[in-house]
This record gives sequence, C-alpha cells and structure tokens, in this order.
Amino acid sequence: MLFYRGINMLILTIVLALFAGPAVAGETAYRHDLQIPPPGELGPAVYMQDSVLPLGPPDNPQVGDSWIWWLFTWYPMPPHFEQHECTVRGMTDRGYVVVKDEDWLVNIDQADVDSILEHWEFSSVGPYPDQGIYEIDSLSFGDPPDELDDDLRIYLMWYDFNVNADGFFFFFDMYPDGTYPEYQSNECEVLYLNPTSSGGASGDYMHGVIAHEFQHMIHWKYDDNELSWVNEGMSELAMWFYGHPDNISSFNGNPDNNLTVWDGNWADYIKTYLWSLYFFEQYGGHTTVYALVHEPLNSMAGFDAVLDDFGYPENTEDIFIDWAVANYLDDTTIADGQYGYIGDEMPAFWLAGTYSSYPVDATKAVNHWATDYYCFQDIPFAYLELAFDGADDNLYAIRVLVIHETNPTEVFDLNLEEASQSGSVVMNDIVSSDEVILVVTSVSSTGGPTYNFTAGEALGIGTDPVQPGEPLTMVPSMNPFNSTVNLQLNWSLAVGDPTVDIFDIQGRIVNSLSADEVSAGSASIQWNGEFQSGNQANAGIYYVRARVGLEESTVKLMLLP
Repeated sequence: MLFYRGINMLILTIVLALFAGPAVAGETAYRHDLQIPPPGELGPAVYMQDSVLPLGPPDNPQVGDSWIWWLFTWYPMPPHFEQHECTVRGMTDRGYVVVKDEDWLVNIDQADVDSILEHWEFSSVGPYPDQGIYEIDSLSFGDPPDELDDDLRIYLMWYDFNVNADGFFFFFDMYPDGTYPEYQSNECEVLYLNPTSSGGASGDYMHGVIAHEFQHMIHWKYDDNELSWVNEGMSELAMWFYGHPDNISSFNGNPDNNLTVWDGNWADYIKTYLWSLYFFEQYGGHTTVYALVHEPLNSMAGFDAVLDDFGYPENTEDIFIDWAVANYLDDTTIADGQYGYIGDEMPAFWLAGTYSSYPVDATKAVNHWATDYYCFQDIPFAYLELAFDGADDNLYAIRVLVIHETNPTEVFDLNLEEASQSGSVVMNDIVSSDEVILVVTSVSSTGGPTYNFTAGEALGIGTDPVQPGEPLTMVPSMNPFNSTVNLQLNWSLAVGDPTVDIFDIQGRIVNSLSADEVSAGSASIQWNGEFQSGNQANAGIYYVRARVGLEESTVKLMLLP
C-alpha cells in the first residue's frame, strides 16, 4: 500500500479483504495493498531479545547477509511492528530479494527467488517481453527514489503478512527511523510482499503485484499527495504493462460507483484500472501517463492539466462519457476505436433497468463520476423520443446507443441545456429488433444525484392511424437541399387543408407551414430552410410531417451548409 506524506496526517488508502465482503467468482480473495492503522490504533513495537545482528542494512549487502528488520503485522492484535531476522537470498544490479528467516523454505525457496529476479530485471509476460519490472515501471512512471542508502537497488522483502493482502509500500522507510515516531523505518527503498498470496511468490500474479507496488514508490517521489484513486489506477496500469492485469469483475456489476472515491474494494481497483487503461490507449500512451505521475495537480484536475499540456481538446467530462460508452460497447470498429479497448476484453456491464412497455417515465439517481445504463427493447414505433431532466446543480453527460441486429452500432449525444440539465433526442428508423441504450453519467463532484427520463413515441412523428385507402404522400423536389425545397403533397378523400411541421433531430418543432393554394387532392408547400423566427436553420437532418384530416406522411430531409 502506498501511504502518502501529508501536511498533518497520513492518508490511508486501502481497506483489507478482512473488512471486505466475500470475493466474487473469478476474483482473487486478496487485496493488493495492506493498510496500516493510524497511530492511535497501533500496538507497542515488539523487539527481539539478545540479538547480535545489526538493525538496518549494512553497506554493500551481499547474498547471505542477515540483519534485523521492522516488519508490520496485524496479529496478534492490535496491529504493530515487530523485529525479525531476515536474509538476502538473491540480488541483481537493481534489486535484492530478502526473506524473513521463518518463511524461508516454508513459503518461498530459491526457485521462487530466481523467478522473482528474472522478472524484476530481465523479462515480462505482456507487451514488453524483453523488459523487466524495474525497467518497465521506471520508463513508464519515472526513476525510483534513493532517499537514504545511496544504493540504486530496491529491496523486495518477503514475509507472511497473516492477513489477506499482497503487498505495500511505506513512505516513512524513506526517512531516518524516528522521523515519524509512531512508525518504524527500515531506512531503505523497500517493497513488502506476501509469499502466501495467490499463486505463490513466483507466480505471474505476484510479479504483477511487484509492478503495482513499485509504481506506488515511484509515484510518491514525484507527487506524494496524489489522491488514492489516481495512484491506484497507475499501479493497476503497471500490472497491465507487466502482462498480468487484474481480472475484470465486481465493478461491471455496479458501474454506479464514483470513480474518484477510493474505499479499497475490489471494484475500486477495477474501475481505476479501466479508466487508466482507457486514458493510456486513447490519449498519448506512455508520454501522458509519465506526465500525469509528475503533474502536481491532483485528481481530475491533474488529468485536465495533462490533456491541456498535450493539446487535446477534450476534458475529463468528455472522456468520462466516452469511457462509459466504451465499457458497455467495447467496440473498436466504430468511431475510430473511441468506444472500445485494445488491451483487454470487457465483460457485460449491468443494466439499471430494461424496458419493453411504453411510454416509460422513471426517476432514478446516480453517484458523482458514475454511470447508469438503461435498455429499451421491442420498440413498437419507428421514432423513439428519449427525454432527460437532471438536478440543476449537477452536471450530466448523456449518450444514446442504437444497437442494430446486423448494422454497426450508432452512438448519439443527448444534448442538455446547461441551466436546466434537460434535453431530448429522437431516434429514427427504429425496428423492433433494435436495442436502444441510454447511458447516464454524472461528470461532477457536486450537486444532487436524482434525474428523470422518459421514453415514448416522438412528438407525433411516426405511426398515428391513417384511414385505409386514403394515403397522403409527400415528395420533396430535392433531397439533400441547400436553400429551398418544394414539398409536393397528394391525397385522396381527406377533408381539409394540409399542414406541414418541421422537426429538428431532437424532435422539437422549428417551423410550421401551410399551402397558399390547394387544388383537389394536391398542394405544393415550400420550405426555405428557416426557423419560425426567420433565422437560418443549421445544416443537418430535419423531419417533415404533413397532415390532411386524419392522413399523415413523414419524410427525412438533409439541409446542406
């Protein structure tokens, strides 16, 4: 676990599985990072008696050297530090493997040590097979600290934690013992690792954990007060760089989970992993990840600063809604890969509601920086209107996905008025086999969580009954058009004069027209591409609905610039 050095307090960042619920299927029962309690909850330190070994590393340690280490343990309660003899069991140019003597040949042996050092120094199992963990993390995030011992090697200290946690990094090891009186320092750059974790000390899972904890050490050097969710996301990305990322579970079952809040649950690891992988793949790769670790601004402000520095027009609000869509679709074949992942496969994401009876009128709530998904099926009309109204003091981003049975998926914005956080959109040419997904995100850290949405037939556009044998037809003189279009109407027995309404793509009436001259069963109506106000309409798609008596006809027009 990474503990941060703050002005007045330690920011405690991870909760042990001891306090978490049971693991879900396919999920490790361990949590990566061990949490140390605040000073008032620590028990007294336990000292070894009559030891002739030194406390702290000697100059130029070699394989076989032993000395006394401060090791943190939860049992017996209360949590406390103990002194234990530990021995160097292997070394390379950039690392030592040190093992608590009681664990040697019990939980870890020489074959494990050799495997650990091979992957620390020389190789990995992911996209960079000729680089070891030290090189991958150093190139990706920055050089590790060297605060006290003037030794570039990193200590990898292995011992049984006696709790379900994989590893941790303590920043106070970077200072002389006594600098933080409540905590004991080993006065060297050290990562603590549990040989009883899943797969054992030499499994790829624990090699990934080494990469995870090493990122924490590097991040401390450059931005020691970064919020936990960002730091953990970078450590999760380090596991992907090594080639053994965490299995995606838990978060996909509850995406209404604030990205910027860290509780140490398994879902928190996964949500920060996916956000970091998406940012890496879509926004600059290693260059921007490196910059983020070195950026002094924290949380979303840090991401925004990096995006600005590298000239990206998007901000975190833009990226968050794209990310939410990518989590659900995971489809790199549309929108230049914007809505999918290259480096991992997404499982199905949980739907907050599925609807097949219309109209729909629902009031729901979503957490800040979180997502709800809703599915609309068996839609009985060709024009579906979705309307949204959120809390005025929040900020939402809304997308609508149309998933066709054979054609590519379409993604649309549901644009909101800034003051009211409300808006609507009309989906056209819907068929019963289509699924429409409403993606609701809050892209703010403040404001009320509640919102309302409706789904139904679009503002009269669509399937009103037509008298049998009396069809109304409407044929545009040209389509697309760039200034004026004539609409030729023909009908049979209906009584009355024709009326024509122009709708924008969001289903709002922008103009209403009538015929100057009507002959028996026919009329010609002209639209000059203007709104009712007289302002020129924007280029785009418009829907024209003509009515005569009970007859109705609708066409789609394209207004060119």
